[in-house]
Amino acid sequence: MCSWHNAVVPLVADLLHTGSRLPIRLLAGPEQGRPLAVVTAVESLEELSQAPRGALAVVTGRAASRAPDYQMDVAIRQAAERMLAAVVLVGRATLPVTAVRLAERARLAVLTAPAEYNVADLVLHIDRTIRGGAADAVARAQAALAVIRETEPAGSVEEMLARVTTALAREVTWGDGPGEPVSIDGRWLGSLSGPPDDAVNLVMPALAAAVARLKAATLARDMAPGQTRAEVISELIIAERMQAGRMAERARGLGFPVDGLHTVVWMSADGPDLAERRRLYDTVTLHVHQAMPSWNLARVADDILIVCSDRRHTPAADIRSTAESLIRVVVTDEHSGTGLWCGIGTAQRGLDGLRQSAMEARAAASVAARDRKRIHAFDATGVRRILAEVAASALSRRVVDELLAPLDALGPDRAAEAVTTLCSYLDNRGSLKATAQLLHIHPNTVTYRLRQITERLGADLADADLAFALHLACRVRLHT
Repeated sequence: MCSWHNAVVPLVADLLHTGSRLPIRLLAGPEQGRPLAVVTAVESLEELSQAPRGALAVVTGRAASRAPDYQMDVAIRQAAERMLAAVVLVGRATLPVTAVRLAERARLAVLTAPAEYNVADLVLHIDRTIRGGAADAVARAQAALAVIRETEPAGSVEEMLARVTTALAREVTWGDGPGEPVSIDGRWLGSLSGPPDDAVNLVMPALAAAVARLKAATLARDMAPGQTRAEVISELIIAERMQAGRMAERARGLGFPVDGLHTVVWMSADGPDLAERRRLYDTVTLHVHQAMPSWNLARVADDILIVCSDRRHTPAADIRSTAESLIRVVVTDEHSGTGLWCGIGTAQRGLDGLRQSAMEARAAASVAARDRKRIHAFDATGVRRILAEVAASALSRRVVDELLAPLDALGPDRAAEAVTTLCSYLDNRGSLKATAQLLHIHPNTVTYRLRQITERLGADLADADLAFALHLACRVRLHT
Protein backbone atom coordinates (compact mmCIF):
# COMPACT_ATOMS: atom_id res chain seq x y z
CA MET A 1 0.00 0.00 0.00
CA CYS A 2 1.23 3.49 -0.76
CA SER A 3 1.75 5.97 2.02
CA TRP A 4 -1.44 7.92 1.41
CA HIS A 5 -3.78 4.95 1.07
CA ASN A 6 -5.29 5.26 4.53
CA ALA A 7 -5.25 9.08 4.45
CA VAL A 8 -7.05 9.17 1.01
CA VAL A 9 -4.80 12.00 -0.30
CA PRO A 10 -1.00 12.09 -0.70
CA LEU A 11 1.56 13.86 1.45
CA VAL A 12 4.57 15.98 0.54
CA ALA A 13 6.78 12.91 1.01
CA ASP A 14 5.07 11.22 -1.92
CA LEU A 15 6.04 14.11 -4.20
CA LEU A 16 9.65 13.87 -3.06
CA HIS A 17 9.77 10.12 -3.71
CA THR A 18 8.66 10.31 -7.34
CA GLY A 19 12.21 10.83 -8.59
CA SER A 20 12.68 12.35 -12.03
CA ARG A 21 8.93 12.68 -12.53
CA LEU A 22 8.95 15.59 -10.09
CA PRO A 23 12.41 17.16 -9.80
CA ILE A 24 11.78 18.87 -6.49
CA ARG A 25 13.57 18.79 -3.16
CA LEU A 26 12.85 19.92 0.37
CA LEU A 27 14.33 23.23 1.58
CA ALA A 28 12.67 23.45 4.99
CA GLY A 29 9.88 22.02 7.11
CA PRO A 30 8.71 18.43 7.61
CA GLU A 31 8.94 15.91 4.78
CA GLN A 32 5.61 14.31 5.61
CA GLY A 33 3.80 17.62 5.99
CA ARG A 34 0.07 18.01 5.62
CA PRO A 35 -2.21 16.06 3.26
CA LEU A 36 -2.32 17.51 -0.26
CA ALA A 37 -5.80 18.22 -1.60
CA VAL A 38 -5.22 20.76 -4.39
CA VAL A 39 -2.39 22.51 -6.25
CA THR A 40 -2.35 26.12 -7.41
CA ALA A 41 0.16 28.41 -9.13
CA VAL A 42 0.80 32.03 -8.07
CA GLU A 43 2.79 34.77 -9.82
CA SER A 44 4.16 36.43 -6.69
CA LEU A 45 4.90 35.79 -3.06
CA GLU A 46 2.19 38.28 -2.10
CA GLU A 47 -0.46 36.11 -3.77
CA LEU A 48 0.22 33.35 -1.22
CA SER A 49 -2.19 35.16 1.09
CA GLN A 50 -5.01 34.55 -1.47
CA ALA A 51 -4.17 30.88 -2.24
CA PRO A 52 -6.86 28.34 -1.31
CA ARG A 53 -6.52 27.14 2.25
CA GLY A 54 -4.71 23.79 2.48
CA ALA A 55 -3.38 24.05 -1.07
CA LEU A 56 0.10 23.36 -2.35
CA ALA A 57 1.18 26.67 -3.93
CA VAL A 58 3.74 26.82 -6.73
CA VAL A 59 5.45 30.23 -6.94
CA THR A 60 6.91 30.98 -10.40
CA GLY A 61 10.65 31.28 -10.86
CA ARG A 62 11.18 35.04 -11.13
CA ALA A 63 9.08 35.87 -8.08
CA ALA A 64 10.63 33.17 -5.91
CA SER A 65 14.25 33.33 -7.01
CA ARG A 66 14.75 37.11 -6.79
CA ALA A 67 12.91 37.87 -3.55
CA PRO A 68 15.08 39.32 -0.77
CA ASP A 69 15.36 37.49 2.52
CA TYR A 70 12.88 39.63 4.43
CA GLN A 71 10.19 39.05 1.76
CA MET A 72 10.76 35.32 2.12
CA ASP A 73 10.15 35.60 5.87
CA VAL A 74 6.88 37.47 5.23
CA ALA A 75 5.82 34.95 2.59
CA ILE A 76 6.42 31.98 4.91
CA ARG A 77 4.31 33.68 7.63
CA GLN A 78 1.48 34.31 5.15
CA ALA A 79 1.58 30.70 3.91
CA ALA A 80 1.47 29.44 7.49
CA GLU A 81 -1.51 31.68 8.29
CA ARG A 82 -3.36 30.32 5.24
CA MET A 83 -2.58 26.78 6.48
CA LEU A 84 -1.08 25.92 3.11
CA ALA A 85 0.05 22.30 2.78
CA ALA A 86 3.31 23.27 1.10
CA VAL A 87 5.02 25.89 -1.03
CA VAL A 88 7.17 25.21 -4.09
CA LEU A 89 9.64 27.99 -4.92
CA VAL A 90 10.71 27.57 -8.55
CA GLY A 91 14.36 28.53 -9.03
CA ARG A 92 15.06 29.19 -5.34
CA ALA A 93 18.19 27.32 -4.21
CA THR A 94 18.31 28.26 -0.50
CA LEU A 95 16.31 29.94 2.25
CA PRO A 96 17.49 32.38 4.90
CA VAL A 97 17.92 30.89 8.36
CA THR A 98 14.95 32.87 9.68
CA ALA A 99 12.65 31.50 6.97
CA VAL A 100 13.82 27.94 7.69
CA ARG A 101 12.99 28.37 11.37
CA LEU A 102 9.58 29.86 10.57
CA ALA A 103 8.75 26.94 8.25
CA GLU A 104 9.79 24.36 10.81
CA ARG A 105 7.82 26.08 13.56
CA ALA A 106 4.71 26.24 11.36
CA ARG A 107 5.29 22.70 10.07
CA LEU A 108 5.12 24.05 6.54
CA ALA A 109 6.99 22.16 3.85
CA VAL A 110 8.95 24.51 1.60
CA LEU A 111 10.21 22.92 -1.62
CA THR A 112 12.23 24.00 -4.62
CA ALA A 113 12.23 23.08 -8.31
CA PRO A 114 14.78 23.96 -11.03
CA ALA A 115 14.31 27.38 -12.65
CA GLU A 116 14.34 25.82 -16.15
CA TYR A 117 11.53 23.40 -15.35
CA ASN A 118 8.23 24.25 -16.99
CA VAL A 119 5.84 25.46 -14.29
CA ALA A 120 2.77 24.20 -16.16
CA ASP A 121 4.25 20.69 -16.37
CA LEU A 122 5.15 20.83 -12.69
CA VAL A 123 1.64 21.81 -11.68
CA LEU A 124 0.21 19.12 -13.98
CA HIS A 125 2.41 16.38 -12.47
CA ILE A 126 1.52 17.41 -8.94
CA ASP A 127 -2.19 17.56 -9.82
CA ARG A 128 -2.04 14.06 -11.28
CA THR A 129 -0.34 12.78 -8.16
CA ILE A 130 -2.96 14.40 -5.93
CA ARG A 131 -6.03 13.44 -7.96
CA GLY A 132 -4.89 10.19 -9.45
CA GLY A 133 -2.89 8.25 -6.83
CA ALA A 134 -4.24 4.91 -8.06
CA ALA A 135 -3.61 5.77 -11.71
CA ASP A 136 -0.08 6.88 -10.89
CA ALA A 137 0.58 3.66 -9.00
CA VAL A 138 -0.69 1.56 -11.92
CA ALA A 139 1.43 3.55 -14.39
CA ARG A 140 4.57 3.05 -12.30
CA ALA A 141 3.78 -0.63 -11.81
CA GLN A 142 3.33 -1.08 -15.58
CA ALA A 143 6.67 0.60 -16.22
CA ALA A 144 8.38 -1.68 -13.69
CA LEU A 145 6.75 -4.80 -15.18
CA ALA A 146 7.99 -3.74 -18.60
CA VAL A 147 11.53 -3.60 -17.19
CA ILE A 148 11.09 -7.12 -15.77
CA ARG A 149 9.83 -8.45 -19.12
CA GLU A 150 12.71 -6.83 -21.00
CA THR A 151 15.41 -8.25 -18.72
CA GLU A 152 17.42 -10.91 -20.51
CA PRO A 153 17.73 -14.40 -18.93
CA ALA A 154 21.47 -13.78 -18.54
CA GLY A 155 20.90 -10.33 -17.06
CA SER A 156 22.14 -8.98 -13.75
CA VAL A 157 19.89 -8.92 -10.70
CA GLU A 158 21.53 -5.71 -9.52
CA GLU A 159 20.95 -3.98 -12.86
CA MET A 160 17.33 -5.11 -13.01
CA LEU A 161 16.63 -3.86 -9.48
CA ALA A 162 18.20 -0.49 -10.32
CA ARG A 163 15.97 -0.13 -13.40
CA VAL A 164 12.87 -1.26 -11.48
CA THR A 165 13.68 1.28 -8.76
CA THR A 166 13.78 4.02 -11.40
CA ALA A 167 10.48 2.87 -12.94
CA LEU A 168 8.71 2.66 -9.58
CA ALA A 169 10.34 5.85 -8.28
CA ARG A 170 10.74 3.83 -5.09
CA GLU A 171 13.88 2.01 -4.00
CA VAL A 172 13.64 -1.78 -4.03
CA THR A 173 16.46 -3.58 -2.24
CA TRP A 174 17.72 -7.18 -1.91
CA GLY A 175 18.76 -8.64 1.43
CA ASP A 176 18.12 -11.26 4.10
CA GLY A 177 15.58 -9.32 6.15
CA PRO A 178 11.77 -9.43 6.01
CA GLY A 179 10.08 -8.81 2.70
CA GLU A 180 8.95 -10.64 -0.44
CA PRO A 181 10.72 -14.03 -0.29
CA VAL A 182 12.82 -15.26 -3.20
CA SER A 183 13.45 -19.00 -3.45
CA ILE A 184 14.73 -21.65 -5.85
CA ASP A 185 13.01 -25.05 -5.66
CA GLY A 186 11.65 -24.18 -2.23
CA ARG A 187 15.03 -23.02 -0.89
CA TRP A 188 14.96 -19.46 0.47
CA LEU A 189 17.66 -17.20 -0.97
CA GLY A 190 16.71 -13.80 0.41
CA SER A 191 14.01 -11.15 0.30
CA LEU A 192 13.04 -8.06 -1.67
CA SER A 193 11.85 -5.04 0.24
CA GLY A 194 10.64 -1.55 -0.55
CA PRO A 195 8.70 1.33 1.00
CA PRO A 196 4.93 1.11 1.61
CA ASP A 197 3.51 1.82 -1.83
CA ASP A 198 0.72 0.43 -4.01
CA ALA A 199 2.91 0.16 -7.12
CA VAL A 200 5.62 -1.65 -5.18
CA ASN A 201 3.08 -4.10 -3.78
CA LEU A 202 1.69 -4.77 -7.26
CA VAL A 203 5.11 -5.51 -8.71
CA MET A 204 6.74 -7.46 -5.87
CA PRO A 205 5.48 -11.00 -6.70
CA ALA A 206 6.55 -10.70 -10.35
CA LEU A 207 9.85 -9.14 -9.35
CA ALA A 208 10.58 -11.94 -6.86
CA ALA A 209 9.89 -14.55 -9.54
CA ALA A 210 12.18 -12.72 -11.97
CA VAL A 211 14.98 -12.48 -9.40
CA ALA A 212 14.62 -16.20 -8.67
CA ARG A 213 14.96 -16.99 -12.40
CA LEU A 214 18.07 -14.83 -12.74
CA LYS A 215 19.60 -16.32 -9.58
CA ALA A 216 18.89 -19.85 -10.82
CA ALA A 217 20.46 -19.07 -14.21
CA THR A 218 23.51 -17.54 -12.55
CA LEU A 219 23.86 -20.54 -10.24
CA ALA A 220 23.61 -22.94 -13.18
CA ARG A 221 26.28 -21.03 -15.12
CA ASP A 222 28.60 -20.83 -12.12
CA MET A 223 28.15 -24.49 -11.21
CA ALA A 224 28.62 -25.95 -14.70
CA PRO A 225 32.43 -26.17 -14.36
CA GLY A 226 31.96 -27.34 -10.78
CA GLN A 227 29.73 -30.20 -11.90
CA THR A 228 32.43 -31.35 -14.30
CA ARG A 229 35.01 -31.11 -11.54
CA ALA A 230 32.68 -33.11 -9.29
CA GLU A 231 32.67 -35.99 -11.77
CA VAL A 232 36.47 -35.91 -12.08
CA ILE A 233 36.99 -35.71 -8.30
CA SER A 234 34.72 -38.72 -7.80
CA GLU A 235 36.75 -40.70 -10.32
CA LEU A 236 40.06 -39.58 -8.78
CA ILE A 237 38.91 -41.02 -5.45
CA ILE A 238 37.37 -44.32 -6.53
CA ALA A 239 39.41 -45.24 -9.62
CA GLU A 240 42.41 -47.54 -9.66
CA ARG A 241 45.63 -45.69 -8.82
CA MET A 242 46.94 -45.87 -12.39
CA GLN A 243 43.68 -44.60 -13.87
CA ALA A 244 43.49 -41.80 -11.31
CA GLY A 245 47.00 -40.70 -12.24
CA ARG A 246 45.98 -40.36 -15.88
CA MET A 247 42.94 -38.29 -14.91
CA ALA A 248 44.91 -35.89 -12.72
CA GLU A 249 45.92 -33.72 -15.68
CA ARG A 250 42.30 -33.35 -16.74
CA ALA A 251 41.42 -32.27 -13.20
CA ARG A 252 44.18 -29.65 -13.29
CA GLY A 253 42.81 -28.37 -16.59
CA LEU A 254 39.41 -27.89 -14.93
CA GLY A 255 40.98 -25.78 -12.20
CA PHE A 256 41.12 -28.40 -9.45
CA PRO A 257 44.41 -28.04 -7.50
CA VAL A 258 45.40 -31.72 -7.56
CA ASP A 259 48.83 -30.99 -6.09
CA GLY A 260 47.50 -28.89 -3.22
CA LEU A 261 46.58 -29.82 0.33
CA HIS A 262 43.23 -31.62 0.58
CA THR A 263 40.83 -32.22 3.45
CA VAL A 264 37.75 -34.28 2.60
CA VAL A 265 34.42 -34.02 4.39
CA TRP A 266 32.29 -37.14 3.78
CA MET A 267 28.53 -36.91 4.35
CA SER A 268 26.24 -39.94 4.53
CA ALA A 269 22.47 -39.89 4.97
CA ASP A 270 20.31 -42.56 6.60
CA GLY A 271 18.12 -44.19 3.96
CA PRO A 272 16.31 -41.29 2.26
CA ASP A 273 14.61 -42.22 -1.00
CA LEU A 274 16.13 -41.26 -4.35
CA ALA A 275 14.17 -38.01 -4.70
CA GLU A 276 15.12 -36.90 -1.18
CA ARG A 277 18.79 -37.78 -1.78
CA ARG A 278 18.80 -35.62 -4.89
CA ARG A 279 17.13 -32.77 -3.03
CA LEU A 280 19.64 -33.14 -0.20
CA TYR A 281 22.53 -32.97 -2.66
CA ASP A 282 21.03 -29.89 -4.33
CA THR A 283 20.62 -28.22 -0.94
CA VAL A 284 24.21 -28.92 0.10
CA THR A 285 25.44 -27.76 -3.32
CA LEU A 286 23.54 -24.49 -3.06
CA HIS A 287 24.83 -23.70 0.42
CA VAL A 288 28.42 -24.65 -0.42
CA HIS A 289 28.27 -22.56 -3.59
CA GLN A 290 27.02 -19.54 -1.66
CA ALA A 291 29.08 -19.81 1.52
CA MET A 292 32.19 -21.78 0.44
CA PRO A 293 32.74 -21.06 -3.26
CA SER A 294 36.37 -22.28 -3.15
CA TRP A 295 35.35 -25.77 -1.94
CA ASN A 296 34.46 -28.57 -4.36
CA LEU A 297 31.66 -31.13 -4.20
CA ALA A 298 31.49 -34.67 -5.51
CA ARG A 299 29.31 -37.74 -5.12
CA VAL A 300 30.30 -41.31 -4.47
CA ALA A 301 27.24 -43.55 -4.75
CA ASP A 302 24.68 -41.96 -2.41
CA ASP A 303 27.22 -40.06 -0.33
CA ILE A 304 28.33 -36.43 -0.68
CA LEU A 305 31.95 -35.34 -0.54
CA ILE A 306 33.12 -31.79 0.11
CA VAL A 307 36.77 -31.20 -0.66
CA CYS A 308 38.65 -28.29 0.87
CA SER A 309 41.76 -27.80 -1.28
CA ASP A 310 44.38 -25.12 -0.83
CA ARG A 311 48.04 -24.44 -1.39
CA ARG A 312 48.36 -23.72 2.29
CA HIS A 313 47.07 -25.55 5.34
CA THR A 314 43.51 -24.76 6.45
CA PRO A 315 43.19 -25.27 10.22
CA ALA A 316 41.22 -28.41 11.10
CA ALA A 317 39.14 -26.39 13.58
CA ASP A 318 38.01 -24.07 10.78
CA ILE A 319 36.98 -26.99 8.57
CA ARG A 320 35.07 -28.63 11.41
CA SER A 321 33.32 -25.35 12.28
CA THR A 322 32.31 -24.85 8.65
CA ALA A 323 31.05 -28.43 8.39
CA GLU A 324 29.06 -28.07 11.61
CA SER A 325 27.44 -24.86 10.34
CA LEU A 326 26.58 -26.50 7.03
CA ILE A 327 25.00 -29.54 8.67
CA ARG A 328 23.07 -27.33 11.08
CA VAL A 329 21.64 -25.23 8.26
CA VAL A 330 20.86 -28.16 5.97
CA VAL A 331 19.34 -30.48 8.57
CA THR A 332 17.63 -27.95 10.82
CA ASP A 333 16.24 -25.60 8.18
CA GLU A 334 15.49 -27.77 5.17
CA HIS A 335 15.77 -31.50 5.92
CA SER A 336 14.64 -31.84 9.50
CA GLY A 337 14.65 -35.41 10.72
CA THR A 338 17.24 -36.55 8.18
CA GLY A 339 20.02 -38.66 9.65
CA LEU A 340 23.01 -36.90 8.15
CA TRP A 341 26.41 -38.08 9.37
CA CYS A 342 29.63 -36.29 8.62
CA GLY A 343 33.23 -37.52 8.74
CA ILE A 344 36.33 -35.36 8.33
CA GLY A 345 39.63 -36.71 7.03
CA THR A 346 43.06 -35.31 7.75
CA ALA A 347 44.84 -32.81 5.52
CA GLN A 348 46.87 -34.65 2.87
CA ARG A 349 48.85 -33.37 -0.10
CA GLY A 350 48.57 -34.40 -3.74
CA LEU A 351 46.55 -37.06 -5.53
CA ASP A 352 47.42 -39.82 -3.07
CA GLY A 353 46.63 -37.43 -0.24
CA LEU A 354 43.20 -36.69 -1.71
CA ARG A 355 42.41 -40.40 -1.88
CA GLN A 356 43.76 -40.96 1.64
CA SER A 357 41.76 -38.10 3.14
CA ALA A 358 38.62 -39.36 1.40
CA MET A 359 39.10 -42.83 2.85
CA GLU A 360 39.68 -41.37 6.31
CA ALA A 361 36.59 -39.17 6.00
CA ARG A 362 34.52 -42.16 4.95
CA ALA A 363 35.74 -44.13 7.96
CA ALA A 364 34.97 -41.18 10.25
CA ALA A 365 31.47 -40.86 8.76
CA SER A 366 30.87 -44.55 9.56
CA VAL A 367 31.90 -43.90 13.16
CA ALA A 368 29.60 -40.86 13.32
CA ALA A 369 26.68 -42.95 12.03
CA ARG A 370 27.46 -45.80 14.43
CA ASP A 371 27.72 -43.48 17.45
CA ARG A 372 24.78 -41.30 16.24
CA LYS A 373 26.90 -38.16 16.30
CA ARG A 374 26.46 -35.54 13.62
CA ILE A 375 30.16 -35.15 12.97
CA HIS A 376 33.36 -37.07 13.67
CA ALA A 377 36.95 -36.27 12.75
CA PHE A 378 39.31 -39.06 11.78
CA ASP A 379 41.80 -40.16 14.41
CA ALA A 380 45.17 -39.58 12.77
CA THR A 381 46.88 -42.15 14.99
CA GLY A 382 46.36 -45.80 15.90
CA VAL A 383 44.67 -48.71 14.24
CA ARG A 384 42.10 -46.62 12.34
CA ARG A 385 44.87 -45.07 10.22
CA ILE A 386 46.17 -48.56 9.37
CA LEU A 387 42.68 -49.73 8.46
CA ALA A 388 42.09 -46.65 6.34
CA GLU A 389 45.32 -47.18 4.46
CA VAL A 390 44.43 -50.81 3.83
CA ALA A 391 40.98 -49.79 2.65
CA ALA A 392 42.45 -47.11 0.37
CA SER A 393 43.77 -49.84 -1.89
CA ALA A 394 41.27 -51.07 -4.47
CA LEU A 395 43.01 -54.47 -4.40
CA SER A 396 42.60 -54.68 -0.63
CA ARG A 397 38.94 -53.78 -0.90
CA ARG A 398 38.46 -56.60 -3.43
CA VAL A 399 40.18 -59.08 -1.13
CA VAL A 400 37.92 -57.99 1.75
CA ASP A 401 34.81 -58.35 -0.41
CA GLU A 402 35.91 -61.80 -1.60
CA LEU A 403 36.56 -63.02 1.95
CA LEU A 404 33.19 -61.79 3.20
CA ALA A 405 31.19 -62.61 0.05
CA PRO A 406 29.51 -65.72 1.60
CA LEU A 407 28.20 -63.53 4.43
CA ASP A 408 27.13 -60.74 2.05
CA ALA A 409 24.96 -63.30 0.28
CA LEU A 410 22.75 -63.35 3.40
CA GLY A 411 21.50 -59.85 2.62
CA PRO A 412 22.47 -56.45 4.12
CA ASP A 413 20.96 -56.86 7.60
CA ARG A 414 22.01 -60.47 8.26
CA ALA A 415 25.45 -59.83 6.71
CA ALA A 416 26.01 -56.83 8.99
CA GLU A 417 24.98 -58.93 12.01
CA ALA A 418 27.33 -61.76 11.00
CA VAL A 419 30.32 -59.44 10.37
CA THR A 420 29.71 -57.63 13.67
CA THR A 421 29.48 -60.93 15.57
CA LEU A 422 32.63 -62.36 13.98
CA CYS A 423 34.60 -59.15 14.53
CA SER A 424 33.51 -58.91 18.17
CA TYR A 425 34.46 -62.57 18.77
CA LEU A 426 37.93 -62.03 17.26
CA ASP A 427 38.33 -58.68 19.11
CA ASN A 428 37.73 -60.57 22.36
CA ARG A 429 40.27 -63.30 21.52
CA GLY A 430 37.67 -66.03 21.15
CA SER A 431 35.83 -65.37 24.43
CA LEU A 432 32.16 -66.32 24.08
CA LYS A 433 31.25 -64.61 27.35
CA ALA A 434 32.96 -61.30 26.51
CA THR A 435 31.43 -61.31 23.03
CA ALA A 436 27.96 -61.97 24.44
CA GLN A 437 28.33 -59.10 26.92
CA LEU A 438 29.50 -56.73 24.19
CA LEU A 439 26.63 -57.63 21.87
CA HIS A 440 24.06 -57.89 24.69
CA ILE A 441 23.06 -61.45 23.70
CA HIS A 442 23.27 -64.90 25.34
CA PRO A 443 26.55 -66.89 24.94
CA ASN A 444 24.55 -69.69 23.33
CA THR A 445 23.40 -67.22 20.68
CA VAL A 446 27.04 -66.33 20.01
CA THR A 447 27.88 -70.04 19.63
CA TYR A 448 24.98 -70.57 17.22
CA ARG A 449 25.91 -67.54 15.11
CA LEU A 450 29.59 -68.51 14.94
CA ARG A 451 28.71 -72.02 13.80
CA GLN A 452 26.57 -70.58 11.00
CA ILE A 453 29.29 -68.06 10.07
CA THR A 454 32.16 -70.54 9.93
CA GLU A 455 30.09 -73.01 7.94
CA ARG A 456 29.24 -70.35 5.38
CA LEU A 457 32.82 -69.16 5.18
CA GLY A 458 34.24 -72.67 5.22
CA ALA A 459 36.72 -71.30 7.74
CA ASP A 460 38.57 -72.78 10.69
CA LEU A 461 39.16 -69.96 13.18
CA ALA A 462 41.92 -72.03 14.77
CA ASP A 463 43.97 -71.21 11.69
CA ALA A 464 45.83 -68.11 12.85
CA ASP A 465 46.49 -66.73 9.34
CA LEU A 466 42.89 -67.18 8.23
CA ALA A 467 41.58 -65.75 11.51
CA PHE A 468 43.85 -62.70 11.07
CA ALA A 469 42.70 -62.16 7.48
CA LEU A 470 39.03 -62.40 8.49
CA HIS A 471 39.61 -60.13 11.49
CA LEU A 472 41.24 -57.52 9.27
CA ALA A 473 38.48 -57.84 6.69
CA CYS A 474 35.80 -57.35 9.35
CA ARG A 475 37.64 -54.35 10.78
CA VAL A 476 37.99 -52.75 7.36
CA ARG A 477 34.31 -53.40 6.60
CA LEU A 478 33.04 -52.00 9.89
CA HIS A 479 35.39 -49.05 10.42
CA THR A 480 36.06 -47.60 6.97
